[in-house]
Amino acid sequence: MFYSDMDSLVKALERRRFTVHQAANGEEAKEIALGLIGNGSAGFGGSNTVSSLKLYEALVARGNTAYSHTHAKAEDKDAIRIKASRADWYLASTNAITTDGILVNIDGTGNRVASMIIGPKNVLLIIGRNKLVSSIEEGIERTKMEACPKNAQRLGFSTLPCFHTGKCGDCSSPERMCNVTTITERVPRLIESFHLILVDEELGF
Repeated sequence: MFYSDMDSLVKALERRRFTVHQAANGEEAKEIALGLIGNGSAGFGGSNTVSSLKLYEALVARGNTAYSHTHAKAEDKDAIRIKASRADWYLASTNAITTDGILVNIDGTGNRVASMIIGPKNVLLIIGRNKLVSSIEEGIERTKMEACPKNAQRLGFSTLPCFHTGKCGDCSSPERMCNVTTITERVPRLIESFHLILVDEELGF
């Protein structure tokens, strides 16, 4: 089960103005996401969770306009990040979600968290049960010690020591993963709908 006190988590999230959906697995989450997006355009933040569900490919296949810097040529990535932030929907995950409904995220570039704050009018995050933590502090620690090193290895960033050891060392590398930390307590004012799909399986980092 995603959380033993799921009713309390959902109520906490709804008090914070998030719209909550529940999915038994990644495939069900994918179908919910495709239904929400409809014919709209979609921008993607860097997310192992979302990538694993092949949502970009599914949207392109059915004719939606989709922007993903992960799928762009190196020289086009910055332009695609900007287009993604102006789409009808923004898709990503969160690094951590607390049991009282707060989202914790750490970014290297910042485009992902910026788009969750003042990007598209509709934001959609897909969240595996492995992202659940008891506090903001635990969420930051989880992200720095687990998610960021794995992302550095996935992206081939030569951060020291996390790329080599899998553990954060508060590096000063130009490719540092931990440059921007955001704590989202409630839906930002300019976001019209902020959807969370809570998935009852482990997804992403």
